[in-house]
Amino acid sequence: MKRLLVATLGVIGCLSVHAGDRPILSCDKAPLLSNFQKQLPDHVLGTEADTPPHITSQFPRFYGGEPFNRGHTTLVCFVLALDASGKAEAAEISYPAGVRLTAKERAAFMSTTWTPAMSHGHSVPSLTSISLSSSIR
Repeated sequence: MKRLLVATLGVIGCLSVHAGDRPILSCDKAPLLSNFQKQLPDHVLGTEADTPPHITSQFPRFYGGEPFNRGHTTLVCFVLALDASGKAEAAEISYPAGVRLTAKERAAFMSTTWTPAMSHGHSVPSLTSISLSSSIR
């Protein structure tokens, strides 16, 4: 199941083209987020859960401008699929389209720990959208 999920998210991440991208201001509008929701219908959006998941470990650091340089953008959106216990099942970039996580970046996301999303008093699998922005100073 885990391999299928990772492969599915990976394929979705490759389906779109850079040329059609329009800059977005919020990861809630990431074009591929709805594709992830269709592929994982049992996963609720973390923001729509009664209690959203929260990271309990250190967030991965990206040095040297990666993945911003690959996407030629100041905003990068990630989507993380979490199981009902809060364990990361898959990670992918949802914006900009066509940009993929490196093996090192994916491993960093997969090693994070989270509290589970809660809905109606029960832990549920979730999709967590994460936005990172970069600015030049």
